[in-house]
Amino acid sequence: MDRGIPTENVLAEMRQADPPVYSPKGRLTRLERPLLARLCSEARPGVQVKLSPQDGEFYVLAQNRDRVAKEWALRRRQLKWLWARLKQLAAVDLTREASSRLPFTL
Repeated sequence: MDRGIPTENVLAEMRQADPPVYSPKGRLTRLERPLLARLCSEARPGVQVKLSPQDGEFYVLAQNRDRVAKEWALRRRQLKWLWARLKQLAAVDLTREASSRLPFTL
């Protein structure tokens, strides 16, 4: 695998294994439809849970509103920093000769 992307040979080995091996993304795709059809129950305030028994296994999907809000805040913060840095770089006026002496690339 290169950077977590399986090659066709690796995928063939995974499919032929006994029992078949699924990538986590493949497993999620397979479980998505039954989980979407189920109703959420509230485990505690702000935490919603969906339960799905399948193939002798018991799958639980838990969603925490506070955690989702935290992840969005982290992404917003990073995006603000990236926009500010992009504005800084856009304001730099360099000639070709000056840019070749920089310790970093633009």
